[in-house]
Amino acid sequence: MFYLVAFAVSLIVSLFLIPILIEVANKYKVYDEPGDRKIHPKSISYLGGFGIYFAVVLGLFAARLLDSEIHFDASFFFILFGMTIIFLNGLGDDLFGYSANQKFFVQFAICFAFIDSKGVIQLYLQELIDSYILSRIILSFALVTIINSINLLDGIDGLAASMGIFITIVFAVLNVLQGNDSLAILALSLLGALVGFLYYNFNPAKIFMGDSGALLTGFVIALLTISTPYKGFVISINHSKIQVINIILAAISFPVFDVIRLFFQRLISGASPFSGDRNHLHHILVDSGVSVVKAVLVIIAITTLQITIVISLSFVPWFGVLFVLLFCYYLAFEFVKSKIVVVWGK
Repeated sequence: MFYLVAFAVSLIVSLFLIPILIEVANKYKVYDEPGDRKIHPKSISYLGGFGIYFAVVLGLFAARLLDSEIHFDASFFFILFGMTIIFLNGLGDDLFGYSANQKFFVQFAICFAFIDSKGVIQLYLQELIDSYILSRIILSFALVTIINSINLLDGIDGLAASMGIFITIVFAVLNVLQGNDSLAILALSLLGALVGFLYYNFNPAKIFMGDSGALLTGFVIALLTISTPYKGFVISINHSKIQVINIILAAISFPVFDVIRLFFQRLISGASPFSGDRNHLHHILVDSGVSVVKAVLVIIAITTLQITIVISLSFVPWFGVLFVLLFCYYLAFEFVKSKIVVVWGK
């Protein structure tokens, strides 16, 4: 019941708040203006992050109030604090335009603070490099990469929300199967918030999530990535034992590989790795003539295919799966530039 409450409350709050935020933006002219690299033809509000944030928070509170076994402990308020700081960091950038260095510093500091020193990934990294501090720094960089990979998906209508929904469903299922109630309601609260938001954000969008919503979504996904138990945890699909870490890698690999590709592509070309351009995979699709809706569907289809492939590779360890996913991304990158996609997209 509390799983359902987490999803339903966040969905209802999101559906209720987003139209109000659209009206507020119209009244006070709080818009994302068209131009530069932006493809939307008219001024659109970027206050959607408010709706996502409050929907997630109220969903979490509602579920915990219903289930007396899930306490409002220090870790809950610590997570809430981290979500709030990340949300405010993104909101500040939306309203005042922070530099990339300012945003990165806040994100890195929060991620560094949120790493559980007894977490499976942290301990595994320490075994590999035999350094607590270095392993913590590496993991913080990884979390910041995940956060920004979701943020940078917010380039066409509905993509960041759709990918967020897809990834969050994966984490919700994994944590429900594991019986990890706290992480399950976190995933389901974000899921409900994003579903409600997507109703107004799908092409043609009436509102954007802005950096406040995109960074918050990325932060929750990053938390779920390192917190979802997987060491020794397998699930059975068609009588095959699938390592949970392989499914997690498949769920988040597409946006992460895309942002890593762009990072090195910009460095090689002599540009700042934090500079904006239209070289994301979704931009390439749209600029090639594929409609926005079909571009979103193509990327969701690619991610679905990756998870399907990983499920069929139950015997492959995580580093082998990572190589397979990288190869799948390379094929997808070549595929989206082909004339086949352009013809279908038109």
